[in-house]
Amino acid sequence: MAIELALSEVAADVFELRLPIPFEDGLVNVFMFKAGQEVDLLDCGMNAEDSLEAIQRALAQLGARRLRRLLVTHIHPDHYGAAGVLAGEGRADLYIHRLEVPLVHPRYVELEHLVVEVKTYLLANGVPEDEAELLSNSQRALSQVVKTADPSVQLDGAEFVEMGHHMLRVEWTPGHSPGHVCLHDSQAGILFAGDHILPELSPNIGLHPQSTPDPLHDYLDGLRRMAGLRPSHVLPAHGRPFTGIADRVDDLIAHHARRLDQIVEIVGRRDARAGGTANQEKSAWQVALDLWGPRENLYEKRLALQEGLAHLQALAVEGRVRKSVTPGSVRWRLS
Repeated sequence: MAIELALSEVAADVFELRLPIPFEDGLVNVFMFKAGQEVDLLDCGMNAEDSLEAIQRALAQLGARRLRRLLVTHIHPDHYGAAGVLAGEGRADLYIHRLEVPLVHPRYVELEHLVVEVKTYLLANGVPEDEAELLSNSQRALSQVVKTADPSVQLDGAEFVEMGHHMLRVEWTPGHSPGHVCLHDSQAGILFAGDHILPELSPNIGLHPQSTPDPLHDYLDGLRRMAGLRPSHVLPAHGRPFTGIADRVDDLIAHHARRLDQIVEIVGRRDARAGGTANQEKSAWQVALDLWGPRENLYEKRLALQEGLAHLQALAVEGRVRKSVTPGSVRWRLS
């Protein structure tokens, strides 16, 4: 049974298409830019039958004979998964930031090295052996909903790309992913924000083997830059379009400031369960458990650890905590 087509015009010849996904709020927003009988697409959902059917039905409804260009904000499965179906030789040209390109094959094609690397990272950060084995293999399921494609264009940021009749500037906004990009239409006053700025949720900002070295500061810097563009409307990849970007950015920055203060308090707290003293060294796993509590879902466990690590790394960069490393461990204490 075909799902109802959630296609709506959000700007002149720009259409939002809401595609089903099995996480977040159950939907990802992709955007179609119409120019005559050609359409350009921003993000493409997962490599799943219901999602691909919705894209084809939307193209037909718009009278498109050709998908000309696919620009992907970042390579997470709900944004990049169908790239190999829609882009490639004889199909659409794929545009993607160059820092995303080297992440694709280790994550979705040649997984074995990354699984080993992730397990080593998990063990070093205090995850028990049995949990580390499960968590390091959790990536395998995501690879089933991704079909990869080689990029036609590797972006750096600051390029202007024509999408339909709109000329959009690529804004590099690392943090959620190293090569995440937003697109800014200064003439229409629209920011296509991807996962960088969401109306209700805070996107996961994680430190892990494929992230930038200080993703939280990267993310906060990007928030301030996007607010400085002063778009009148923000079109996110999850949730509904919104206005008032300055207030939303202020809220997100304040949220992370509170989270940093919480983690400083946790790092300095005596761990009575282990019979420890105040300000003893702690692993990121201990910090994540203290902050968010235990999680049953494997995906949520990994995200919690990665988010905790991103905040701990930011605190170390700021000199508020001290990071100690050996070949087999990473530990944190107050400076």
